[in-house]
Amino acid sequence: MENVHLFNADLQTPAFVYDEQYMLNVLTLLSRVRNDCGCRILFSVKAFSFIDVLRLISPCVDGFAASSLFEATLCKEILGTSGTVHVTTPGLQERDLRALIDECDYISFNSIPQWLRHRQHATGRAFCGLRVNPKLSFVADERYDPCRPHSKLGAPIDELAELADCRRGALTGITGLHIHNNCEAQSFEPLVQTVRHLYDRLGRILADIHWLNLGGGYLFDRYGDLEGLVQVVDFVKCKSPVEVFFEPGKAIVKNAGYLVASVVDLFENDGKSIAILDTTVNHLPEVFEYQYRPQILQNLPQGKFSYLLAGATCLSGDIFGDYQCDHELTVGSRIIFKEVGAYSLVKAHMFNGVNLPAVYAYSPDAKFSLRRQFTYHDYRSRWMGGTRFTDGDGSDRPCNSRPLIIEQD
Repeated sequence: MENVHLFNADLQTPAFVYDEQYMLNVLTLLSRVRNDCGCRILFSVKAFSFIDVLRLISPCVDGFAASSLFEATLCKEILGTSGTVHVTTPGLQERDLRALIDECDYISFNSIPQWLRHRQHATGRAFCGLRVNPKLSFVADERYDPCRPHSKLGAPIDELAELADCRRGALTGITGLHIHNNCEAQSFEPLVQTVRHLYDRLGRILADIHWLNLGGGYLFDRYGDLEGLVQVVDFVKCKSPVEVFFEPGKAIVKNAGYLVASVVDLFENDGKSIAILDTTVNHLPEVFEYQYRPQILQNLPQGKFSYLLAGATCLSGDIFGDYQCDHELTVGSRIIFKEVGAYSLVKAHMFNGVNLPAVYAYSPDAKFSLRRQFTYHDYRSRWMGGTRFTDGDGSDRPCNSRPLIIEQD
């Protein structure tokens, strides 16, 4: 979908477009991995939770990976009995645990204290595991590094090894381990190193477990990129007959997503041409959160026309950045941000009351289909007073919203 003219179709902007065929192509690569080495594939729904996409993906994977009760409930709703739901979260609360046990097939506890505190309640059909922090960093930017100093993600590997030596009974009920210590890696060599390190330090534990979740954080777009994963799975299965899971998210959806915007104003300021768009960095929050610079289809390093692309809100930092274009922009011109399928729509919000992008699917038969359009009701419903309940007929009603009066002595 690199043809700019495709997006001149009758799309309402701002629009989020996802390419179904691209996702299916990536899932085909992963199916080959599953067939070649027996690895179970999970889709990490935190990257993109749009229900139509989950329905598209679900027949091609063995299940979904979730990070909260709401995500897990959505996963179960989509999968039914046709796949497994896995969850791990630093913020596990006892009030959610019983529901998670009902919704999930695998629960990876994030820390040893979390496990010891909740294990008496972790009974039921879910298999329990521990997330391990292998203390191996491969990510230069600490903001993305699961193994950063003082990390909140996973039980430190040395602590877990010591527990296995000194308090073996503390691990009774643990049936698997979960690792995830990378982000946007272009090679599986870090995973090779991590798994070997895991077996060096936790050999006694790994000899007794039934499953190992390798996490995600790796990008690929051809089968050759996945050969390292096949090698890792073969290595693990040669050690013991464990079930191995791999949970990509961004790799499946990143390059499948586009944000289409229209120029609504143009003016000069301090010698620079500024183009105001009908979208905002709040539709691509990582632009502001992590200073991520999205690419646009129209950008040319040697383009004759230079513009500062800015968002529609009153936030002064609502800026996408400077871009070179091959043609002059006018009010109404389209700007297409590419490779924004992951962690964009799931984080987007309506700051300033700017509407969320309409969501379109680009189908394998090269047609755009409107799948979701947001309205004032979506904005207003978030700010309505009183807790609301849903009746059986689908309508909602407010609870008794009389003000609470607290009497003081």
